[in-house]
Amino acid sequence: MRLVLLMERRYPPYSKWLGSAFARTDAGPSLVPLMTAALAATDWKARERELGQVYTLVAKQHNALGLTDPLDPATRLYFERPFQVIGAERFTAALLERIGDAQLRALPQAGAIDQFADNTDFLGQAEFTRGAIRI
Repeated sequence: MRLVLLMERRYPPYSKWLGSAFARTDAGPSLVPLMTAALAATDWKARERELGQVYTLVAKQHNALGLTDPLDPATRLYFERPFQVIGAERFTAALLERIGDAQLRALPQAGAIDQFADNTDFLGQAEFTRGAIRI
């Protein structure tokens, strides 16, 4: 959900409103029914099928941005295991290849602060978020 919001250049609100904001994205009408079906699935194969469609649509959305050469949006086996995944590391690697600034490219790939904190009081205080980033 956050990835789609990012690709559509929309601010991800805190968790209480995340689903509502996501549903209003351009991709929301296509993705929400698939995600709902994945949550309602009664076995892992049905859940995997629905999530695989979500992964493929989001991968196509990435390709439409033109930030990288187009990547295969199809799911694939997870090594020798019987599980379908998108192989998101391919997208990360392709994006990293496009970073031209050496200093920016050398920064650690740690993700964003809101991946482990969603408290608005915390996120609104630069001294807290900078401290957490340093840790």
